[in-house]
Amino acid sequence: MSVVDTKDLEKQTDEPEAGEEKQGSSDDASSSDYMVISDDDPKYTRFSPRRKSLFVFIISLAVFLAPSSTVAFLPAISNIAEEFGTTQTIINISNACYCVMMAISPCVTSPLGDIYGRRIMFLICCFGFTVSTILVAVSQNLAMFIVFRLCSAFFGVAFFPLGGSIVSDIYIPKERGNAMGWTLSGSQLGPAFAPCIGGVIITYTTWRVIFWVLAGVGGVALGTAFVFLKETATVKKCEVYKKEHPGKNQIGRFVWVPYNPFQVVRAFKYPNLILGGYMSMTLLYNMYGLLTPIRNVIDPRFNLTTPVYGSLFYLAPGMGYLIGSLVGGKWADYYVRKFEKMRGERIPEDRLRSTYVSFGFVLPVSVLIFGWSIDKEVGGMALPIITLFFNGVAQTFCFPSINAYCVDCLPHLGGDAIASNYFARYIAGAVGSATCLMQINTIGVGWTNTISSFLLFSGFCCTLVLIRFGGKMRENVTKNMKS
Repeated sequence: MSVVDTKDLEKQTDEPEAGEEKQGSSDDASSSDYMVISDDDPKYTRFSPRRKSLFVFIISLAVFLAPSSTVAFLPAISNIAEEFGTTQTIINISNACYCVMMAISPCVTSPLGDIYGRRIMFLICCFGFTVSTILVAVSQNLAMFIVFRLCSAFFGVAFFPLGGSIVSDIYIPKERGNAMGWTLSGSQLGPAFAPCIGGVIITYTTWRVIFWVLAGVGGVALGTAFVFLKETATVKKCEVYKKEHPGKNQIGRFVWVPYNPFQVVRAFKYPNLILGGYMSMTLLYNMYGLLTPIRNVIDPRFNLTTPVYGSLFYLAPGMGYLIGSLVGGKWADYYVRKFEKMRGERIPEDRLRSTYVSFGFVLPVSVLIFGWSIDKEVGGMALPIITLFFNGVAQTFCFPSINAYCVDCLPHLGGDAIASNYFARYIAGAVGSATCLMQINTIGVGWTNTISSFLLFSGFCCTLVLIRFGGKMRENVTKNMKS
């Protein structure tokens, strides 16, 4: 994603420069002053297709870490609580705090990626995650366990906005959905296999081995990124700052560029990002509301007594996440090309049309069926497994579209646009993690999932609003900037 100064954007809206194109609005407007970088911009040809694929692989490997650390220890919650002399509820709340830190991280790390470059921040976060996870593995008490879990969350989730920025730096918009899908595939391998691996580990050894394995993967990601990942940002704000303020805040070759980490949150003053953030919030609330209590609701339902058996149920949504992330990106890019061909111009909201069936039908219906099949004890094992799988597929059909839309709709925000979306979604993940067991114990799994279903449908309604009025919203942003 190129970093575009606000003043430059105002000039561009009056008179497009060479290499740029005017972008149309959605259904209710034929055109707008919204500006994007042309597909012919030379920045997209700096790296060969093979090199780009290698970058995507590195991002995918890194984004595997934070979600895996979130869910791998779920089968071991009772073991960890027993060792530290606390309750399962406290451990679940600590996981909610982990999600809160995942929400805060993009506010700090994403702007630093724009300022100093994607590569250096990527390496720092790989190192920080690896060291923090080692310290979790050797924790001597609950406080140490929670503190370094939070540190690993801070560094681990940074790969999502940094990876999104790298993808937008090297791929033209019509190819971003597919690339986003491949990068997200790493994050979906975690929910697919990490809980099962965690269940096997605690069945035969100690929960600490889970975090030693994660630390090892973090070390591999660090080494791979150090050797192969190149800088993709065409402009670093630190270089601009050096030219505009020579000698200021400079120690040797390093210059400190003042920035406001809350700038990411300020991105929510734009209606497009508010609606996009709410859409992601409903998806993450659904995800953590389903994953966190799986063993708590599945084990009693089917009389499972060994951790590894209950952990196998995580394979169903996990494989759905993986398949959806690979296919969903291609599906979103197909819609972009289809409507560009129809109207002769590319509109960011068109990729959201790819979520009609997944967001509007499959997600709310599957979560309803899962909840009530467990609550009423119908359908045997097959029904909850099938619904968990389709829920996973549908969910990750939506994420590549939302991620790419955040990158495309307001490009002058740089990495703040997608970082704000991750901030919103992980706040919802924290709420889902912290409250799901309390809801289930109070109103039952059926009504808990009914609430999640209604939230998902409200998120889909936001999608419809963006498809219909997103272009007008972007027009208003441009007009306000010009005035």
